[in-house]
Amino acid sequence: MAWVALSVTDIQNSLTEQEQDGLRTPSAQADLTTIVQSVTGLVRGKVNANKRNQGHLGPVGTIPDELYAAAIAIARFKLLTHLPGTQLITQDRRIDKDEAMQQLADVASGDLVVVRGDDVSGQTPQVGVDSGWSGTNLQGPYPWVYGVLGTQPDWYW
Repeated sequence: MAWVALSVTDIQNSLTEQEQDGLRTPSAQADLTTIVQSVTGLVRGKVNANKRNQGHLGPVGTIPDELYAAAIAIARFKLLTHLPGTQLITQDRRIDKDEAMQQLADVASGDLVVVRGDDVSGQTPQVGVDSGWSGTNLQGPYPWVYGVLGTQPDWYW
């Protein structure tokens, strides 16, 4: 998973035709840009609220990919509250927003774990040419290779 920027286009594409009709004004487009910035800040704040993530956020302006759909649901709801005709705010839209807010609360409490912004998974580990070992020995303090016959002392088996 990666950290990505919340896209205005993705929020617009999540709207029904009736909802999109309200976006035709310049003020609605300006509102949408402000909402994207606000929701991005909200998501980053909730992620950072968990001690595990503090100091490990992704690049400025990005959110964890795992929370992208939640961010869209929240942004869409906020946008619909700015558009004329509050009949666009349906029960389904409220439920989507509430579930998204619960996801953010779960991240803040640690019940939902997201990939930290400085996670190096997927990158090639540095391998020492001399020894052939890569990274820290996560298997324990012993210098032999677990599971490879002939490398463990006799007392191991």
